[in-house]
Amino acid sequence: MNQQLKGENSLSNSVTLSPYQPDHQQALQFYPLTPEQLEYTEHPLELLKHDGHSRTPVTILSRNSIAGFFVLDVSDDRYSYSENPNSVLLRGFSIHPDFQGQGVAEEAILELPSFILQHFPQFDEVVLGVNELNETARHVYLKAGFTDEGRRYMGPKGQQYALHLYVPSEDN
Repeated sequence: MNQQLKGENSLSNSVTLSPYQPDHQQALQFYPLTPEQLEYTEHPLELLKHDGHSRTPVTILSRNSIAGFFVLDVSDDRYSYSENPNSVLLRGFSIHPDFQGQGVAEEAILELPSFILQHFPQFDEVVLGVNELNETARHVYLKAGFTDEGRRYMGPKGQQYALHLYVPSEDN
């Protein structure tokens, strides 16, 4: 069950990123993730329980519905992936099963630099860790513009590839 969002253009099929709003929570109640997906990410409702001081939850919208979710994190955890003080860590990226296989993940990542420039212009790099066993996610991230510069990190569930997405300044 997908929750339609009020005030969105119902003819739009494009993917957009939106800062999480409390009215998104009802749709997240009906956001099923398989046990396989939960091996690599937390459910959005679990992510919302974490410290909000360093974390900004973001909703992925498609066709007026909640299509995905992730968190941008500026805690010191980002330094496991990059030494850049102007980096932000992308956590908990997931796509609702009803939207998987439709290019939503790639479109959301392609929208990420614009979202960062609009909401967090002080950041020039997005970093993330993807488990070495999660080849599907790694492929999507690389296809959408993240790069693998060879940095590895041992996470709680095994080795992670540190991936980087550079955000061009508004001047570029």
